Amino acid sequence: MPESQPADSNLANSRGYRLGNSFATSSRLNFQHFIWKDALGYNIHHSIKLPDNAAIADVATGTAIWPVEVAREHPAANIDALDPDFSRVIASEWLPRNITLRSWSLFDKVREDMLGKYDLVHIRLTIPLIENQDPRPVLQSLKKMLKPGGYLQWDDPDYTNTAIKTVDPSIQTPMLHKFREMVLSQGRNSWTASLDDFATQEGFESSVLHRYEDKMDMAGPNMEIYLLSMDEFGSRLQENNLADEGAHIKKLCQEAYRESQEGATMCMGKLTCVANKPYDLTKSTTKSIDSPWYRKDIGPRFKPVTEAAYLKWSGLSADVLQARLHSIRDRAWICAPYPCVGLWMFLMPGILTFPEYPALVARSQQEGVKTLDLGCGLGQNLRLFASEGTPTESMYASDLVADLWDIGYDLFGDEEKMKAHFIQADIFDDSSRLFELDGKMDIIIACQFIHLFDMQGQVAVMKKIVGLTSGPGAVVVGYQRGREVAMKQAMPWGEMFIHDIQTFQEIWEKVGDETGTKWKIDARLVDLQEWGCEKEDMTWMDQDPMGINFVVTRLE
Repeated sequence: MPESQPADSNLANSRGYRLGNSFATSSRLNFQHFIWKDALGYNIHHSIKLPDNAAIADVATGTAIWPVEVAREHPAANIDALDPDFSRVIASEWLPRNITLRSWSLFDKVREDMLGKYDLVHIRLTIPLIENQDPRPVLQSLKKMLKPGGYLQWDDPDYTNTAIKTVDPSIQTPMLHKFREMVLSQGRNSWTASLDDFATQEGFESSVLHRYEDKMDMAGPNMEIYLLSMDEFGSRLQENNLADEGAHIKKLCQEAYRESQEGATMCMGKLTCVANKPYDLTKSTTKSIDSPWYRKDIGPRFKPVTEAAYLKWSGLSADVLQARLHSIRDRAWICAPYPCVGLWMFLMPGILTFPEYPALVARSQQEGVKTLDLGCGLGQNLRLFASEGTPTESMYASDLVADLWDIGYDLFGDEEKMKAHFIQADIFDDSSRLFELDGKMDIIIACQFIHLFDMQGQVAVMKKIVGLTSGPGAVVVGYQRGREVAMKQAMPWGEMFIHDIQTFQEIWEKVGDETGTKWKIDARLVDLQEWGCEKEDMTWMDQDPMGINFVVTRLE
């Protein structure tokens, strides 16, 4: 066996599902289910409150044993058992009537009839399929499947809580320790201990990780499950041109089993992550359609110049695009109940009307130039550049609310051709993947973004922006609230500082001094109607509201 390729779970990487398809596998999966139920004490966590007629999905259902048990507990529920392979499931005629088998892999695009359908999505023991310690793509799909307010329950082992135990300290367990190291696989599966954090990053709310220890009176059955799983993995490797590696794993399983018969075992914690998709708060004060930030009708807000760009990029007819706008806006309002959504500001021409726009587009089309849209929302600004021929592969987008980016795909119908790289991020999170782009961005779009924070917050955000720029010649372009005289304004999410031209220039000079950079600041106050706002859109603002359009160029 090659020294460079340890025989452990990393051999599953890029090879798909590596466990068996035999009756022995089905038996192991069913046995495993009851072991887990004994450890957790439930099929559905007690904090999850479901209606009698709940819609439930079990992802990677295997033998469908979990849905069968849940169907007994919730006879009025409608349960979809999802898997790409139902060869391990009994004849569908023998399943409870409220279970439907649906062919779907957790790496497939979520079907339209599954979007926002479920009160509960359950997933368990997917570790062979998750690579690079990154469950976020799966979490994104599961979130799409949930109704607003719906629950996620994800069960998996806690690989950070794994130990060898013996009835007597004198018992020697070298093979069990080697087996443990093989199972740990150099940290391949340690991500499960951070499932709650991953869920929060992907926009879930109230994410809680519940931890459980192996019961010592169940040490034998638990150890047998661990051995059966790894032995099965070894057999599959042997069947797929990895004979030496598979044989090594199977031999180690036998040696570990012999030691376990002498009063030793491996214990591994179990985890359940319970989280909610943010609830549909259109019935609450902040997301009410009675909000001053919500206008039912588009009115004259969709200017011809914007419509032309959207139609050019999307290839849709005007009738189709218009027909989508209301449903798209209302879905976005659930995710982000802010003026930019409720007042149709994503339809404003914005930077399209800037005199600098043609030069910015030309720059964006140069080889190697990268463009980032911060607080991108639906991604409408990048579509403006795309409509002019800017390659979308050179585009990056970031927003705190990932659902908005996905809704943008639905608006423009362009998921296949919009190749921009989206990063869900909080700009204040230094560990965010956003900052992998530091020093690489040539054009940064920041429309209605910097003004969201107080003065101290804006300084911090602008320093982050400076760090993202590629160097002299980089441009930051956008627009935001402004006034003749600067002021603070309290908002539901915190205090905003609304600049006048002087304070806007001063804050850029301050950030330049503190980052050792110099900037050319082109900024002008404009009437908000120049943005495309209607007078009724401004009633909630301070007296005499205006806007600031800016193009700031790095000199050194």
